[in-house]
Amino acid sequence: MLKTLERPAIAVVGLAIRTRPMSPDIPALWPKFVARIDEIENLSEPRVSYGVMRHGGGDMEDLHSMAAVAVSNASRIPPGMESLTIPAGTYATFRYPLAGLARGFGEIFGKLLPSSGCIQAPGPYFERYDEAFDPGNPNSEVEIQIPVRR
Repeated sequence: MLKTLERPAIAVVGLAIRTRPMSPDIPALWPKFVARIDEIENLSEPRVSYGVMRHGGGDMEDLHSMAAVAVSNASRIPPGMESLTIPAGTYATFRYPLAGLARGFGEIFGKLLPSSGCIQAPGPYFERYDEAFDPGNPNSEVEIQIPVRR
């Protein structure tokens, strides 16, 4: 049974790159972002960060990846950063250890979603790194949320 939840829209601010899925550019973005988190105002979830992804123009190899934090107001965006609103909606939610993210995404898109009666809805999907997340621990859990519809 697929676990879903209704999420309100959230605004995020962070550093973004255009790359390909599973590129080493994605983990390399995080230290650059972490070094600049203090520049972001109006954090709405202190000590929580997001890895937000969306594909460009139907091309699954064109990935917009963003390391970000949620904000209550995105009116002031630091230079070189951008903002994005993750839409409200129904999201399938999964948890995987940090070291198992690649396997987890393969399982989600190759098996769990196709067998669930749901399809991925338009919009970004994301990893949520909560207050308990420890980037130095490969077993630290990451929540993955995918917009879905029946």
